Amino acid sequence: MEVHHHSTAASHKKLNWRHYFWEFFMLFLAVFCGFLAENQREHILEKKRAKDYAQTLVNDLRSDLRILEIIQKQMRRSISTIDSLAAYVNSHELSQMKNIDLFLLGSLDRYRPYKWNRATIQQLISSGSLRYYGDPSLINAISSYVAYTYHLDEDFKGDEERSNSAGIKRDEVIDMSYPPDLLFGLRNNRDSVLQTESFKKLYATDRKTLLTHDIRDVHVFVNNKLNIRRNQYIRCEEELPELMTEAKTIIAMINKKYHWD
Repeated sequence: MEVHHHSTAASHKKLNWRHYFWEFFMLFLAVFCGFLAENQREHILEKKRAKDYAQTLVNDLRSDLRILEIIQKQMRRSISTIDSLAAYVNSHELSQMKNIDLFLLGSLDRYRPYKWNRATIQQLISSGSLRYYGDPSLINAISSYVAYTYHLDEDFKGDEERSNSAGIKRDEVIDMSYPPDLLFGLRNNRDSVLQTESFKKLYATDRKTLLTHDIRDVHVFVNNKLNIRRNQYIRCEEELPELMTEAKTIIAMINKKYHWD
């Protein structure tokens, strides 16, 4: 009886060890599976978030493109006006030059500041969601686009400095004391303003004279404007088209990835 009792106790102890092992194992398995499920859920949420970001990014890029098209038109108008200014000065003696002509041709050389929609891109970068696109070429295209926008911001600062410098010389050459709304109108809708009866009357009766009697002052002013033209031409015909192409490429890549039209 004693031997039988000893055997039963040992067997009971052995069963308890196995029981504890399986309890630990099942608990570990439950925690591990929960971890995997939570990780998978987070992964799904991140992919959905990245898709939502992609839609917003497409909208932002389309907005950028609309603004860039406006700026490009402003640059082309500025370039054309500067060309007309240079041609006018080259074909007239100082005594033949009219103040109002130089006012019309020498007052416009600026374009509006860029207004980038960077919020979505910055969220993509800061949150690390770019990796969920899984396409290195798309990630590189987005990164390149962002870098190019900052480059153009620096270019804009340089263009503003050149315009300010030309403005100082302009004020030494041209009497600018015309109604403020005239200059505003010329900047916004030049062709329409030139066709108004009020402007035609002003042009016919204007008696203002140039502030300088030295043709060299006029040529220095024109040279400043031609420097503006050279830089704006690079912006208008090289840099902006390249950036616009990058934006359109990113839009096309995102549309293809998510099968959007």
